[in-house]
Amino acid sequence: MTCPFQYQVFLNKKRSYRELPMRLGETSTLFRNEDSGEMHGLIRVRQFTISEGHLILRPEQLAEEFKGCLDLAKYCLETLGLWEDCSFRFSQWDPKRTDKYEGTPEQWNEAQSIMGELLDTYLGRDNYVIGIDEAAFYGPKLDIQIKNVFGKEDTIVTIQVDMLLAKKFGMEYVDRDNTMKTPYIIHRTSMGCYERTLALILEKYAGALPVWIAPTQVTVIPVVADFADYAAEVTKKMQAAGIRAELDDRNEKLGYRIREAQLSKVPYMIVVGEDEMNSGSVTVRARTEGEGGKFSVDEFIAKVVNEIETKKH
Repeated sequence: MTCPFQYQVFLNKKRSYRELPMRLGETSTLFRNEDSGEMHGLIRVRQFTISEGHLILRPEQLAEEFKGCLDLAKYCLETLGLWEDCSFRFSQWDPKRTDKYEGTPEQWNEAQSIMGELLDTYLGRDNYVIGIDEAAFYGPKLDIQIKNVFGKEDTIVTIQVDMLLAKKFGMEYVDRDNTMKTPYIIHRTSMGCYERTLALILEKYAGALPVWIAPTQVTVIPVVADFADYAAEVTKKMQAAGIRAELDDRNEKLGYRIREAQLSKVPYMIVVGEDEMNSGSVTVRARTEGEGGKFSVDEFIAKVVNEIETKKH
């Protein structure tokens, strides 16, 4: 994991309470030697990329910063259309297992009380489950869970409160009273493991991705070669507006090219012929709606750009 490397950023000089919270984030490539029987497509792999973050904070900042991490996860998962499919598990310690967990009962009770109050307000008590003896040895955590198409539940995002590792790494800050204090740490992801999240998105939409994340957003198809130059102009204009548009001017029948774009689940297909060229327009065929009518080039560009910017599902 990247935790020790991010801790070194904090440790590179003496720190004051005024510098906290320190929020560190990176996109990390990680490795886990998963058993071959556990491997499953992109859902569980041995090399993966994670939206990794660590927040180093004063204990009194825990509530606000934990809520900020939950806000971030909700924003990312809502934007991707996955939040509505999530469930939540509040993983706590077992006070009877003092051999398994480090820290004092006071530390555990404080952290779990703060998390519980936030989750009650944010999610509602009936919308998460409590997992006793499922915490990490150094603190409680919130696991945001989601099921794949086979019904197997996986963790997509974890927000982990850490009350102890800062002390083990010698992390301290000068507090208001000029004494040295040990900070708390929150380990968090925002959209989880990229590979797993991508797999879940592909499963949810059955490959028919929303416009804003579709690899090809528009395919431009001239009816015949005579209109290929106009089709190329339209393609370039859309690309200049930030749309991922591709020109399909192959020497194939029109129906064949439309069919290929449909099979590739391209959100929009643009067909141009003599009428379109003479009027500076395009005829639109939407993946979800079929024939979409005729637009001026600028009108259609504005429509697609709006769907991209608003991240319409």
